Amino acid sequence: MRVAVAGVNGIGKHHAKWHHLAGAEVVAFLGSSEVSCATGAEALRAIFPFTGRGYSDFGALLESEKPDIVDICLPNELHFEYGKMALNHGCHVLCEKPLVWGLEGDPEGLVAQGRELVDLAGRLELRLGMCSQYASAISHYKRLHEACYGPMQAPATFYAEMDTLARGRQRSPEEIWIDMGPHPLSLLLAWMPHGVIRSETLDVSFNTGQAHTHFTFFDPTQEQACECEVIVRDLAEGKPQRRFGINDFIVDCEGRADETGAYRCVLRAGANEDMGDDFMALHIGQFLACVEDPRLELLVPGEIGVRSIELQLQILQRA
Repeated sequence: MRVAVAGVNGIGKHHAKWHHLAGAEVVAFLGSSEVSCATGAEALRAIFPFTGRGYSDFGALLESEKPDIVDICLPNELHFEYGKMALNHGCHVLCEKPLVWGLEGDPEGLVAQGRELVDLAGRLELRLGMCSQYASAISHYKRLHEACYGPMQAPATFYAEMDTLARGRQRSPEEIWIDMGPHPLSLLLAWMPHGVIRSETLDVSFNTGQAHTHFTFFDPTQEQACECEVIVRDLAEGKPQRRFGINDFIVDCEGRADETGAYRCVLRAGANEDMGDDFMALHIGQFLACVEDPRLELLVPGEIGVRSIELQLQILQRA
C-alpha cells in the first residue's frame, strides 16, 4: 500500500510513522516549499527509515507517485480542495478532523462541501475517512467496562472532558471547539450514529480558554435519549486531561511506554486500567485494512465526518 502524507511538520509526521509501522510504504509527502520539504524529510527520517520524496506541488506528487492513499494533515481550510484532488486521482483519503472547514459565515456551504467529498468517494468506490482517533478507544473502553461492571448498556448519559496545551498562543473558544470538538463528537456518534441534538435543550458556554456545552442527544431510530456534557479547553501549563464515558463510567486516558518501550494508550477507572495500542495506530491500521477489504466498515467514515460538522456548527451558532 503506497501512502502519501500531505503535511508532515505537525501531526502528519506521526501519521506517517503509524502508516509505516502498519506495513504501508510512505512514498511521498507534501510540503509548502523546498525548505519545508527538506525539514519534513529530516523529521521523518528521525522517526522511521523514510526513503520517499518531498513535493511542494500536490498535482506533481499525485502524478509522479500514484499513491493508493493520501493522508491529509493540512490546515483545516485546505481539507476540501486537497481531498477532492486526491479522490479525483483515484486515491483513498484519510483526512484529519474536521473533515472540511472554512467558508466563514456559510455553514450550509461547509456541509455541502463535506457531502460533495462523500458523494465523490462513493461514485469512485474509494474510501474516505476522518481521523478522529478517540473512536478507536471504544474497544478499550468496552473491555474495561466489562472487567469492572459487566456488559455495557445503551448510553443514557455521555461525558467528555479534553484538554490541550496552548503552547504559548491563546486561542479563542471557537478555535478550541473547531479543533477539539470532533474528538468527543466522534465518540458520541460511534455510540449513537443516528442521534440529533434537541435544539431546545442546547446550552453553550464559550469562555476564555474553554468551550462547554450540555444537550440532549436523541436517536429517533431507537427512541433513545442521552444527556450529554462536553468540555474542551486549552491549558497554559500542566498536564492535559482527557476523560470520557457513558452512564457515569468515566475513564481517564493517558499514554505511557510498556515494558518493551513501545508507546501505549491506557484507560483508567480508579485502580482498574486497560492498556492497548496507541489510538492513532489503531485508527490508521484499521483504515489500511478497510482499503484492502471493502467489506470492513471505517471507524469514522466521511458520512460521520459530515455529521460531526453539522453538530459542531449547531453548537457554534448557539455560543
